[in-house]
Amino acid sequence: MASQLQMLVYEGYLAEDPDMRYTPDGKPVTNFRIGSNHQYKSGSGEVVKETTWLKVAAWGKLAEIINQYCAKGSHVIVSGKLRVGDNGSPSVYTLKNGGHGASYEVTAQEIRIIKGKDRAEDAVEEGIPY
Repeated sequence: MASQLQMLVYEGYLAEDPDMRYTPDGKPVTNFRIGSNHQYKSGSGEVVKETTWLKVAAWGKLAEIINQYCAKGSHVIVSGKLRVGDNGSPSVYTLKNGGHGASYEVTAQEIRIIKGKDRAEDAVEEGIPY
């Protein structure tokens, strides 16, 4: 059976500076998290704000570019393949407040930098949350 299309596209802001390292065979990999906000009105008319977090791994030349041009607050669009846990689902964990959370991870195939390192401070000044 042929492979099927598996593509995720996500827009958000870096939660912290990217973390680049090298594998033992010298291949660069950069890890970072992005947050994306969603706002809606509940049935009672109350405004509800949600932030969804996504862990991203970029490899090779893409890893080097993200490390060089992005920082906390950079605005990016990531496209890639969703990575799942051993059981086929995202990693689930308990939050400090007792609630539940899930960790979604993506292996980036393409990243578009909307606001890079030199303009990341603009996002902070505009009040964009992480």
